[in-house]
Amino acid sequence: MSFVNKVGLQLYSVKDEAGKDFLATLEKVAAMGYKNVEFAGFFNTPKEVLKDTLDRLSLTPVSSHVGKDLLRSDLDNLIAYHKTIGAKYITLSWSKTDTLDEIKDTAELLNNVAPRIGDAGLELAYHNHDQEFKKIDGKYAIDILLELTEKSGVSPQFDVFWIQFAGLNPIDFIIKYGPRCKMIHLKDMKTAGERQNTEIGNGVIDIEKIIQKGLEVGAGYFIVEQESFDKPPMEACKISFNNLKAMAEQMKI
Repeated sequence: MSFVNKVGLQLYSVKDEAGKDFLATLEKVAAMGYKNVEFAGFFNTPKEVLKDTLDRLSLTPVSSHVGKDLLRSDLDNLIAYHKTIGAKYITLSWSKTDTLDEIKDTAELLNNVAPRIGDAGLELAYHNHDQEFKKIDGKYAIDILLELTEKSGVSPQFDVFWIQFAGLNPIDFIIKYGPRCKMIHLKDMKTAGERQNTEIGNGVIDIEKIIQKGLEVGAGYFIVEQESFDKPPMEACKISFNNLKAMAEQMKI
C-alpha cells in the first residue's frame, strides 16, 4: 500500500463543519484526497447511514476518539457501531495522568474493556497529549501506562506535536514501542515550543523523519490533526494532504 493510502484525517480538525453537516463534510474530505478518517463523535448519525456514506465515498473508517465515560457506560453500543461502520480501533482520547493513582485508574479501565473489544475483532488504543511526558518517580507517565496495559494489547496512538511540545523527540517513542505503534497522529507546530498548530509540512516538526520511522516499525495509518488555524480548517486540511502527497513522492513511498 502506498503511503498516501495510509493517510487519514481526524475529523476533530473540521469539527465546526461536521457539526453543521456531517455527511457533507465527509464528502469534502474525500474530495481532498483522504482515503481514511478518524472520528471525534458521530453527530447522532445512524450507523447504517454512516456505513453507506463511507462505502460510497471509498473512505476507510480507521478509529474514533472516545472518552472514559463511553468506555465505562456504553461499551456494547460503541463496539456495535464500530463493527457496523468497519472501524478497527477504539481510541481513548484523553485521561488524567498527573499521579500514579490516575495512571493506574486509566490502566485498569483499559485492561477491563480490552478483552471485550478484542473479542469483537477490534483493537484499543490510547492517544496522548503532553501531560503523559512528565516523570513520576523517574518514569514518564506514558511509559507507566503502556507497561501496565501491554498484556491487554493497548497500542499507543502517538501525537507527535504533543511529544515535541513536552520537549522530547517523538521518534524516540516510535522506536521504543515499535510494532505497538499502529497509528501515528501527524500534527505540526508553527513555532518551536508554542501550542499553535500549522499545516503538515509548514512547521518545525520533522514530519518526513517521523513518517520514515513510522513506516519502519509498521504503522498502518498516519492521521492528520490540526486544532488551531491561520486558515479556514477545510483549506488547511487540504494543504496538509497535498504537502504529505508531495513528501511521499519525494521520499518514493
